[in-house]
Amino acid sequence: MKKALYINIGGEGHLNPTLGLVHDLVQRGDNIVYYSSNDFEEKIKKAGAQFRPINQEAQRELSETMNLMTSHPQEYLLHFLHAMERITDSIFEEISKETYDYILYDAQSLPGKWVAHHRGLASIATWTTFAFSQELKENMNLTGTRNIEQKQERLAMLQAFLQLEEIAKRKQYLEGKYEVSLSDNFLLCPGSGDLNIVFTSRYFQRNSKDFKDGYIFIGPSIAENETLNDFSVDELKGERVIYISMGTIINNQPEFYQKCFVGLKDLNTKVVLSIGKQLTVEQLGDIPDNFIVGNYLPQLDILRQADVFISHCGMNSTSESLYFEVPLVMLPFINDQHTIAERVYELGAGFMLNIQQLSAEDLKHAVNEVFQHSIYKENAKKISQSFREAGGYIKAVDEIITFTR
Repeated sequence: MKKALYINIGGEGHLNPTLGLVHDLVQRGDNIVYYSSNDFEEKIKKAGAQFRPINQEAQRELSETMNLMTSHPQEYLLHFLHAMERITDSIFEEISKETYDYILYDAQSLPGKWVAHHRGLASIATWTTFAFSQELKENMNLTGTRNIEQKQERLAMLQAFLQLEEIAKRKQYLEGKYEVSLSDNFLLCPGSGDLNIVFTSRYFQRNSKDFKDGYIFIGPSIAENETLNDFSVDELKGERVIYISMGTIINNQPEFYQKCFVGLKDLNTKVVLSIGKQLTVEQLGDIPDNFIVGNYLPQLDILRQADVFISHCGMNSTSESLYFEVPLVMLPFINDQHTIAERVYELGAGFMLNIQQLSAEDLKHAVNEVFQHSIYKENAKKISQSFREAGGYIKAVDEIITFTR
């Protein structure tokens, strides 16, 4: 039996795909100590791991400053780095007298990389979005445009922030403290492990030719039999269905929902809208007759019936949609959502819109475009097939056991 540490400070999209992997590792005899947010304690324990919370003050700091990411990026970066230091130091203190055989960490969790390096542990990075090659790092789309000059301009702006005296000093201090090197893209891609488990298929991965030894593409982790609440999909059967969800983080968007009402109310379809927990259904006012609106709906059950998914293009939602062969109308907003949407666009499985310049008519046109051209559905099927053939978390566990024995 091996003992492993898992460090994952991300949200649901970073944690949920790892649960099947953790469960199978535990079933095969390994002991997993899993550091994450308090929000996920029940899920982690259910998977069979020992849960430990990341530093409470750091959790609050990250939560309270998330809205600064786009409005005040310099201030956000300082808070982010301070929280990463707090988390890392508290983990060091808690494991100082413990012994581990290997470490797993979310590839976007800086503390995982730092702890692995400092303790000299065999490291396994889990990528719940695309793995990053140098080319992909250089062309990371931060703005939602396919214009190369604008991409480079935005990347230059980010790098300029990193050169500001206060941020540069903090970055240099952490590099010295933990004896690591932080790339200029550390917010998006802190670093790979000795072994890398990527939760997508090689076909869907951007620049897949850049990834050879040490990268295992296993496809997304989809709980096919999941049913989350009492919502019944019976009334969707036999209907043409549009599903709308903007994820769990940036879903407080009443103006966007009103555009959905105006643009889609006259279509001969059933529209299912998930609005998250920041708004009440009553706050949206009059709801068109062809809409079903809820705060938290069983996404997988709905996607099994859906014909089009209007999405922010987070990796989990996108993968779930394509797994069930549902083409997308894509409205990426932040971070890797743009890169994911571009890949779907490149493979012909979705229609992309700019959420900041969106009209109700744009939305209606995009949905009709996907409905009327079967090529979107056909291309979604190709991606789905690549997911189903990738091997899943069982393949990942086999690779981890081979790597650590």
